[in-house]
Amino acid sequence: MNVFEAVKQSVTTRQAAERYGIKVNRNGMCVCPFHNDRNPSMKVDRRFYCFGCGATGDVIDFVSRLHGISSKEAALMLAQDFSIPYEDGRNGKKQPIRPRLRKETEEQKFRRMERHCFRVLSDYYHLLRRWKEEYVPRQPDEAWNPRFVEALQPAGILRGKRHCL
Repeated sequence: MNVFEAVKQSVTTRQAAERYGIKVNRNGMCVCPFHNDRNPSMKVDRRFYCFGCGATGDVIDFVSRLHGISSKEAALMLAQDFSIPYEDGRNGKKQPIRPRLRKETEEQKFRRMERHCFRVLSDYYHLLRRWKEEYVPRQPDEAWNPRFVEALQPAGILRGKRHCL
């Protein structure tokens, strides 16, 4: 079995997405890394499909687009990262080969870091919104939970910029 067949039979797009840092919710939806997306619009399972930009394909296509590499490099990368044995076409022996990946360009590096930063900030924002609702004092004399206090600080509420919650 060649590397393409071995990878497609062994790894789902969801597994690859999670391995490479993309959060997938329990419904198999995630924020599309291929366009400026704020809400989950991509379905990942065995294959992937984005309802926003129309991107579609299998696990190899996904990794190829995500990292800006060829299909062969993506298949070799997946085989190595998931420890998938496959037959090398040159001698018929099963052996994982270290892929020779292209060096990431400055723009690809910038886009990858931009996506990462956006995810971190977005996750923090949603965490603070949840804390603001979950840890709000229920009684006027109740002590304020430190998480509630932290949720109020970025909005400037504790610094006197806003007058009501």
